[in-house]
Amino acid sequence: MKNFKSKTVPVAILSMLLSTYMSPAPSNSALAQDDVIFKAMKDEMDRSMKELKIKGHEAPYFISYTVKDKDLVRIAGSFGAIDTKNIEHDRDLNVELRVGDYDLDNTRFSDGGLFGMLMGGRLSHGEEITVDDDYKVLRQSIWSETDDAYKGAIEKLEAKKAFLQQNNVKDRPADFSKEKSTTLFESPARVQCDEAKWSNVVRQLSAVYKDYPKVDQSFVMFGLDTLNRWFVNSEGTKTFSARPEYVLMVTASARADDGTVVCDSEVFVGRTESDLPTVAEMEKKLRAMGDRLTDSIKAPLLEDYEGPILFENEAAGDFFSQTIGQNFGNPIEPLGGGMAAMMGSANPLKEKVGQRVLPTFLTVIDDPTATDFKGTKLFGGMNIDHEGVKPQKLTLIDKGILKTFCSTRTPSRYVKESNGHSRYGNASTTNLFVSSETTMSKDDLYKKLRELGKQEGLKSVLVVRRVQNLFTSVLDPKSIIMGMMGSMRKHAGFNLLPASLVYQVDVETGAETLARITPFNGVGLNTLRDIVAVGDNPTAYPILLPTVSQGDALSIVAPSVLVKEMDTQKADKNTEKAPILPNPYFEQKAAK
Repeated sequence: MKNFKSKTVPVAILSMLLSTYMSPAPSNSALAQDDVIFKAMKDEMDRSMKELKIKGHEAPYFISYTVKDKDLVRIAGSFGAIDTKNIEHDRDLNVELRVGDYDLDNTRFSDGGLFGMLMGGRLSHGEEITVDDDYKVLRQSIWSETDDAYKGAIEKLEAKKAFLQQNNVKDRPADFSKEKSTTLFESPARVQCDEAKWSNVVRQLSAVYKDYPKVDQSFVMFGLDTLNRWFVNSEGTKTFSARPEYVLMVTASARADDGTVVCDSEVFVGRTESDLPTVAEMEKKLRAMGDRLTDSIKAPLLEDYEGPILFENEAAGDFFSQTIGQNFGNPIEPLGGGMAAMMGSANPLKEKVGQRVLPTFLTVIDDPTATDFKGTKLFGGMNIDHEGVKPQKLTLIDKGILKTFCSTRTPSRYVKESNGHSRYGNASTTNLFVSSETTMSKDDLYKKLRELGKQEGLKSVLVVRRVQNLFTSVLDPKSIIMGMMGSMRKHAGFNLLPASLVYQVDVETGAETLARITPFNGVGLNTLRDIVAVGDNPTAYPILLPTVSQGDALSIVAPSVLVKEMDTQKADKNTEKAPILPNPYFEQKAAK
């Protein structure tokens, strides 16, 4: 068992991936609509809108302030011991300031620098501020950040205007949409964390893998975040939102004799502590994962497979969320050069509005108002988005035809107005539902899978029951890189992470045997269009997408899915060797 702090599993990376930017309550016992934070933001905004101006340059036409009060708890452990413990309480301020007008302002322009690469000039500054409710100190911080944002906005607007004078830009959308002002106040979130209790839970759960000699890396991380969020803008919007989140995430891996790694994980999410399974239930799942890993590394490695694949259970949710689900954000194309412009054109769905991207029997809906599905709690919903816009229920794909994207107040050529799906400045799904007009039972799906295999002249076909996520990729980054390279070589469009649990099904007898496969070569639009069938078992799964929404838990409801044809790569000829000496714990245990 490698320690959680080993170079292959950096604690800093894992903490960053799990961070959700949420926290327990502010110090005031009851939130007033004009508490000190709102008052400081509103007073400085009024002053800036009236008086902030450099001679010869335009004054701001729009300002928004966001204050996030966050309490964060992270307890991580491996092999029955605590590796790291991190408890923080902080606040940060984000200032968005726009100079120009709704049609043309300082945003959506990249000069190729690092900030442009990351955000395309979308947002201004963010800074940690005092956690005390001190009006004078809060005003000072807001004033300082506003001043910096204004100076930067003027420079960016001038550079953007110069670019437009030298370049013809066809069908350029406006830079900002006009939306109605909103007022909304949720109750503050207050969550007390029993640090001793959860430290013991982490120790107990991580000790499970003392019973699994073949599991060479594992970690358990408990996270509790709650965000209390103040937002005001110069158009009159004023909102307070709050959202706690518990996450217990477990990841483990084992290495086969041929050097390849098999990774798996379990993620438990809740809005309250009672939403999480009991410790005994979680331990049962962790032991099942240890059994799967131990058995999987003994299974034969299949490479260069090409044929039908059935994605079942959690794997189906990951299949949809990692392909179309991560590409429903409104495709924003910053002006200028650099990585931001390249990233803005990377969405494979970008120019497919009005075209078929799935079979005609499939529909995909995003519903921010949904709270549960058949008794399973959903986590992606919100009453107000992070730009103060009320979220809308969206039919993203209707009978296979792509209809629209999730959007913020930044228009694109495809969606001109916000539909209330801004999360930390990015357009994001909330609760994603994949439904079908026609479904098949499990038995019929297996029958169809085998028929497709026979038509292709295959002796066996594949059933994938678990797929890696971003957290498991930390234990085996090489396979993730291989998958991305395979996707680029095939111009596949979508990258699907490697499978964690695979079965080989004999096309004649239907007999199942455990197998391992090499990383997928990606998923193309043709693959999605040629989905053959889905099951009659839609199930809700929590999805953590840090790259989209900073670790915030979302949800997806999806059925099993039968894909007509996918392929995997040839096996990597260069694999890491096993440790020279065995784990001393298991060596000493065996000696007894």
